Amino acid sequence: MKINYDRMMKQFIEMTKIDATSYEELPMQQYMEKELKKLGGKVYVDDAGKKFKTTAKGNVMARFPGTVKSKPFILGAHLDTVAPCKNVKASIKNGKVVTDGTTVLGADDRAGLAIILEVIRTLKESKEDYPPIEVACTLCEEGGMYGAKFFDASFLQGKEGIILDDQTPKELIVNAPKAYIFEIKITGKASHAGVSPEKGISALEVAAKAISMMKLGRIDKLTVANLGIIKGGTGTNIVMPELVLEGEARSRNLPALEKQVKHMKECFKKAEKLFTKKVDGKTIKPKIEFRQELKYPLLNISPKLPLIKYILSRAKAHKIDMETKSCGGGFDSNVLASKGLIMPIIGIGYYDNHTVKEWLDIKEFNKTADLTLDIVKNYRKQ
Repeated sequence: MKINYDRMMKQFIEMTKIDATSYEELPMQQYMEKELKKLGGKVYVDDAGKKFKTTAKGNVMARFPGTVKSKPFILGAHLDTVAPCKNVKASIKNGKVVTDGTTVLGADDRAGLAIILEVIRTLKESKEDYPPIEVACTLCEEGGMYGAKFFDASFLQGKEGIILDDQTPKELIVNAPKAYIFEIKITGKASHAGVSPEKGISALEVAAKAISMMKLGRIDKLTVANLGIIKGGTGTNIVMPELVLEGEARSRNLPALEKQVKHMKECFKKAEKLFTKKVDGKTIKPKIEFRQELKYPLLNISPKLPLIKYILSRAKAHKIDMETKSCGGGFDSNVLASKGLIMPIIGIGYYDNHTVKEWLDIKEFNKTADLTLDIVKNYRKQ
């Protein structure tokens, strides 16, 4: 029983032609529904698409009964890609799949979806035994894991599996940070910048002062913080009356994360006081609104779990020097863990993702498919 590499590659190339960015995943949702049904799966689409703004109806799930008695093994990947992914022109060069440099490739995460379909197809074509398989394809992973957040896990009977995402198959991601996203609205006071600037309060200056006091970037080995978006201003001759900042903080050290958030809030409070003043006998001051939202929770899968030991043993059998790793980014696994699903992340061979230089290492892509086939085929849990 072997993976048909050419068939899998053909399907992957076919997928790269589907334009389905975050919040606009309907074409990819429909594609996976069709393909999973063609393979004989019992397909279910939940109502996640009603819970946030997206063209898709929901996350796509499927169930395949298998030939032996066991708990199902779950294979997961996400349906969306980042822009630009319209009119992708993928080609094979020197052992890589690349684009013409005007779009992303979309291997993040179409390569994961292609592996899932080929593994199931290979198992169904074989005469060998395999356990029940379940598939979980999520919406909007790139846009904030909203598919995972509204994922209806009641359809799934299994509790363990893998997410096919990330780069090298030599790493099994078991730990990823908790993250908060922020929106900070600063309201100052407008005034004519050429006639009476002293009568205004510049929201930009308030923000600049707060940021000058703030620790950002690498806080410690496990903690980072960033302010990445700024919106404001109505004219060069107007003291800026309002400004909105957007940013985030993430850490695998939860006390350090809470400390960083508190620090950021305190910097804005200090700036608020520093810009309080009297104008025409009246006290005026800026108003700062700090909105905080959980982007995703901490992922912390113990390397001692039987599932992790099992995956590492199968990797060793394939001569893959796999190690458990921590990561600075988040995955659907972070959110799905809170729903009782244990799904470490296996790399599938894409690199420079989220850029027009994205490429797929064909050898690693095939290697991950072989490993996934082995992991699924030999999985047994009562």
